Amino acid sequence: MPEVDRSFKRDLKNLDSRLDVKFNDRHFVVTYQRPFGEPVNIFRIQGEGGSFRQPDKRDLAIIKGGDLAEGSKMELRLKEAAYKAELIRRRDKQKAHDEIRDMTKDGKNQLSKAFIQATNQSKGNAAFRRIEHKPGKNVVKVAP
Repeated sequence: MPEVDRSFKRDLKNLDSRLDVKFNDRHFVVTYQRPFGEPVNIFRIQGEGGSFRQPDKRDLAIIKGGDLAEGSKMELRLKEAAYKAELIRRRDKQKAHDEIRDMTKDGKNQLSKAFIQATNQSKGNAAFRRIEHKPGKNVVKVAP
């Protein structure tokens, strides 16, 4: 696993102490530690055509882009990125929850039968009366 240059990491921490950099098996990613929850990815470092490259001063300039006059602009940009990432996480979690709920939905008759059988209240037959057919019995023969 490649290591990030120490001077880049030091300069990144000088921008904001909550910024960090990690390697995600293909690229270096700059992360932002929120006051709560997991850190969020705010910037992926990549070369021409999406290839791997080491982070350098160009990336610091891009990250610092919102910090032209005062530190509050940088703070605001990082908070917005964290908020958007949190919204995406919540949406994905809700979508997964809904998909699981939809896969496990049962009809009224299935649920009532399962409840009756679980509580041992009766045979748990369906809402209509069943007529069982036994082959060979009660067969009416028609005369030729």
